[in-house]
Amino acid sequence: MAHMLLPDDVLSYHDDVFYDLVRDKCGIVVEEMFQLQNIRSVQPLLRINDVVDFINYDSAELTALKKMVGFELQNGKFQIKAGIRFDVDTFIEALRNVNDKLLQPMSTDHQRDDLTISQEFLVKHPLLKTVIEFYLTKDNNDNGSNLSFLTVLIDNIIQNLALPKNAYRYNERVQKFAMSLYILAGRNAYEFVRMNIPGAIPAVSTIQLSLDREESQIIEGFFASLPNMALSDRDDAFEVSVPVNWT
Repeated sequence: MAHMLLPDDVLSYHDDVFYDLVRDKCGIVVEEMFQLQNIRSVQPLLRINDVVDFINYDSAELTALKKMVGFELQNGKFQIKAGIRFDVDTFIEALRNVNDKLLQPMSTDHQRDDLTISQEFLVKHPLLKTVIEFYLTKDNNDNGSNLSFLTVLIDNIIQNLALPKNAYRYNERVQKFAMSLYILAGRNAYEFVRMNIPGAIPAVSTIQLSLDREESQIIEGFFASLPNMALSDRDDAFEVSVPVNWT
């Protein structure tokens, strides 16, 4: 499949900006096809299994759209034009590549290992001084393993804050933490954490897309026991320990 170049911030496109991009990359016919289906942004497009599946629906309201993007066969059915299918598939594949790149774990390599920081600079940026003191304490702490995820999270946040928002990257462990937080706490709590700790966890749409691509069917923040089903016996089940006073 041909490679299509897209802007780095394409995942945030919606409405007119999104349609302008579609028209530029795929043509006016595909743009109108998306508009008629009320596909207004990148994320909903990526969550649709087959954007041309409407061709199989028996509806008079879709006849005009079908004629625009396909050929009518003698049996009354329609066949999507090869060029339309190619443009749409190439466009969606390029969007998925951008999204996958966003989800790639960050590299922890540093270009320099001889960096010297002046005392004046530390005074000017007390947060940096606190972070350095934290890492010095961690190195001398026997419980360093208990802080391993915390250090990963802090490192991830600091690296992200040095980048534009559309270039944020998330460590693999942070991604797993974010998915667990979304599942256990629900969307509202997840959004609250993300809003108050910039650069810490991915957007909700990114988490939902990851779950969809894994074909995970999860109800956020829902826990139950069923009398006729031993959920704890399933290989894919997990147990959550809660304080005694919660029961």
